[in-house]
Amino acid sequence: MGIFSLLLGNECGILAAPSRTEPAMPSPLRFRRSRYTPPRPWTPLTDAEWESLAPYLHRADGRGRPIEGGARARLDAVFRVVSQKLPWTAAAHAGVPADTIGRQYRRWAGAGLFARLLKQVAKSRRARGVPEALRGLEHWICAAHRRSVRVVGVGATALARRLGLLSALPGPPWLLPDPVLSGRLRGILREQAEALPEQRPGRWELALCRRLLRVFGGRRRIHPGLVPA
Repeated sequence: MGIFSLLLGNECGILAAPSRTEPAMPSPLRFRRSRYTPPRPWTPLTDAEWESLAPYLHRADGRGRPIEGGARARLDAVFRVVSQKLPWTAAAHAGVPADTIGRQYRRWAGAGLFARLLKQVAKSRRARGVPEALRGLEHWICAAHRRSVRVVGVGATALARRLGLLSALPGPPWLLPDPVLSGRLRGILREQAEALPEQRPGRWELALCRRLLRVFGGRRRIHPGLVPA
């Protein structure tokens, strides 16, 4: 079976059933219907919003040290920067220096804070245990998660794809790396390599794979105007 047949198998979908030689990729989260989150202008956190966020911050700051200047003020500054697409040099807020807020954001992102918050706001409106105040912060949480791609890598993009929250992506989905499709194509190429020399792919098949790898690898640069609001 040629590469083109493998790619177009199962109703022309590259996400065909995995081969016998390629283990199935784990899928802990189901795909949801994709949507953009309506923008929300920045304002300081209300008491109810802060109370809905505080338990997640305690999990992210596992070292147990009190945060100088207050975690609430730092989170306010983070949401202001990410929602307004400001540089971190403009992050100074409530007497806390900009570089301190930038370091705090990277620490929270590395600890998975914004990924956990994104999973919570992605839950159905009928799901129990998600405060309405936390749901109202969806746009800011998406913006914070979107910026965390620079800290945690492509895994943040893959999570936003699975949750269907397009505002948490750093650009249009079709311009971003897709590790699932790239992994599927690598598996197909591995099968073809194992079949050599009995079965030799044609030039057009190899050219197709090169083109698909470029597509699945995403664009190196995305115009700022294409980043979600």
